[in-house]
Amino acid sequence: MKQDRRGFLLSSAAMLGAGASGSLPLLARAQPQAGGVTPGKPFKGVELNVLTVVAPQFRAHEARLAAFEELTGIRVKYQYVPFTSIRDKLTAEMVAENGDYDVVSVMDVWAPSLKNLLHPLNDGIRDKGIDMTRYPDAYLRASRNESGYIGLPIRGHVQLLFYRKDVLADLKLPVPKTWAEVVKVSQAIQAGAGMPGIAMYYGKNSGQNLMVWFDFLWGRGGELLDARNQPAFHSPAGIAATQDYLDLMLKHKVTPAGSVSFNETDAVNSMAQGKCAMLPTWWWRYQGLTDAKSSTLSPEKVGFAPMPGYPGVATPSHTNLWLYGIDRHSKKKAAAMEFLAWLTQPAIEKSLLLDPAQHEIVSVQSANLADPAVNALSQGMHKMAGEVLKNARVLPLIPQWPVISDILDTAISKMALGTVPVKEGLDDAARKVRKLV
Repeated sequence: MKQDRRGFLLSSAAMLGAGASGSLPLLARAQPQAGGVTPGKPFKGVELNVLTVVAPQFRAHEARLAAFEELTGIRVKYQYVPFTSIRDKLTAEMVAENGDYDVVSVMDVWAPSLKNLLHPLNDGIRDKGIDMTRYPDAYLRASRNESGYIGLPIRGHVQLLFYRKDVLADLKLPVPKTWAEVVKVSQAIQAGAGMPGIAMYYGKNSGQNLMVWFDFLWGRGGELLDARNQPAFHSPAGIAATQDYLDLMLKHKVTPAGSVSFNETDAVNSMAQGKCAMLPTWWWRYQGLTDAKSSTLSPEKVGFAPMPGYPGVATPSHTNLWLYGIDRHSKKKAAAMEFLAWLTQPAIEKSLLLDPAQHEIVSVQSANLADPAVNALSQGMHKMAGEVLKNARVLPLIPQWPVISDILDTAISKMALGTVPVKEGLDDAARKVRKLV
């Protein structure tokens, strides 16, 4: 429900309560309530710079900064960087050590290679009274390293299978629960509705062609790396899973033309424009699939289900997470912690989810995922996401992962193009990975 600015400020002030003192080492002297702001506006006039990836959620945060500034006197300026460029931008910031930014958004798998950029948050979390158990376990695993927490969860994703409810109903087809059923249902859709069954994306593009492949791999019982962080994806299970993944396009031919070079957005657009009937992708894409400005589909036509798997195996869906951390070189760490404690409150996240002007989907807090009002607006998708997260897996949190991801991205693309057989492609990728770890 949308509040006016005054109403939001009053509800925020009542919710925040008393705060802590002025700098990170001194925060423990006060007795803050969870998410509290420091009384007396000791940071009044401070300006924080936030480096963040482009995302609708963060634009919605920015629209609420007037409330934070009125409570604290802190001004916050955002700089947005596209997903394909932000890792390089973060690396450059780490190397420069100049503290141009105070708060940075970091993808979970990048954090180990950027650990020299991130300020440890354990003391700030403790002194601000932030209850980390409010987040699902998968997100907690992705938020910390051997030294403790290096960021607070801010934008998390699960994968779901989106499908055309009207098409499946007209053809009297079930929602598939296994990849074998995906093939059968897709073939029936092609025969009965004259459209490809499922949109997939195999093109090389920042690891997007790996996102669904992980679910195939884990569902088949394969692993990316072994206990010594050596490649394991080229095992017999990995070879079979990769073949299953590629065969949707190469053998069964149930994907749209051009899938070999599709990125995630291409696949989403294919379904949004009524050119296919199913799509495995991140849950936040539901907004674009059902928005009249970007889609031919109404919410009544779009259903969602857990990702398919293999018979008799609990589906281990892939999840990823964006963290907000504090730049180690920032000279405004206390004010930055003040901002993070305020921004990450469950009530602020919920206000975005219930605001019809924002149409925000993403939630990382268990209470909001289970909230009846939130689920009433999303047709129960948040509750489903919370259930999926209980069995979700994060990617290897090691410094070498970004390079490993690039190697696998290239390998999948070559195999999808048919220029390299699956076993040969995975073996070659494994040889390259061994040189890194």
